[in-house]
Amino acid sequence: MKTIASLGWTALVAAALLSVPVTASADGKTTPAGGSASASAKKLGVKRLVLAHGIDGHEPQDATGTFKSSDDRVYAFIELENPGKVGGAITVVFEPPSGPPVAEIPLTVGETARFRTWAFTRKARTAGEWTVVVRDDQHRVLARQTFTVT
Repeated sequence: MKTIASLGWTALVAAALLSVPVTASADGKTTPAGGSASASAKKLGVKRLVLAHGIDGHEPQDATGTFKSSDDRVYAFIELENPGKVGGAITVVFEPPSGPPVAEIPLTVGETARFRTWAFTRKARTAGEWTVVVRDDQHRVLARQTFTVT
């Protein structure tokens, strides 16, 4: 029986690499276990994006996908997964049926695994299909949802 040492330096390097525990992320990237987690492992994720007429007790109230142009506010409630418990920021953008966004609201994300926040606009007056977009601090889209103003 041959030992690893007798197989040469290539086998020794391979054995050393195979003995290091690694963590695989969903995108196939690996990092050493116990080492710093990859950026993808610390990324924020949207667990819920709910459009509603109000917020009470840190939860959306009267959730809907349709608003009247006379409604005072359109709320976008966001529940985030923050596995790295790293503080950060998101931006909530309200996009009308045509033209530039009417509101871009920056929000700070706390250093907790689960974080709830919300934004609202009073400018959703134009009838048609609107879009709410949630972006991270690198401008990546985390979630998107449409709603109708009548």
